Amino acid sequence: MIEYKEIKLKEATVGDIPLIESYLLEENQYADRPIKAMTNSLHETEKHPILILSNEILVGFFILQKNKIIKNFQMDSNCLFFKDHSIDERFQEKGFGKLSIEALPKYIKKHFSNIDEIILTVDYENLSGQMLYLKTGFRDTKKRIKENGRSKFIYSKKLNV
Repeated sequence: MIEYKEIKLKEATVGDIPLIESYLLEENQYADRPIKAMTNSLHETEKHPILILSNEILVGFFILQKNKIIKNFQMDSNCLFFKDHSIDERFQEKGFGKLSIEALPKYIKKHFSNIDEIILTVDYENLSGQMLYLKTGFRDTKKRIKENGRSKFIYSKKLNV
């Protein structure tokens, strides 16, 4: 766990399931609800579900994954894939998305010492997500993929580890 300004990032455990089950997110969002995100692709390994907490209340969620395979995009072993980033709809527009991304380098340095780059995909239609990621230091790799019928940008952020 790390603390950053008014949030904490903590890897989810079985004991957090009641908290996670109360998470509110519209179905048409660009990320899956935490429970679904955690159970999707159970065959994938090295997935780390991370809770974004403020005053011990779950305000957001994301997954960090090592050794993710992205079609037509080479990820090195020193990369982490960042996915299913969302903020509970009751806490949106309060800066928690930005804070959680700003806290990422500190969390990664503490828990994944050999990682020096974060990779993510963001939907073409998700303009607010694109702006958030670009404002917080991600860059467009100029690579594109199609996933589940949706076109996506691939963004990258180098870490000063």
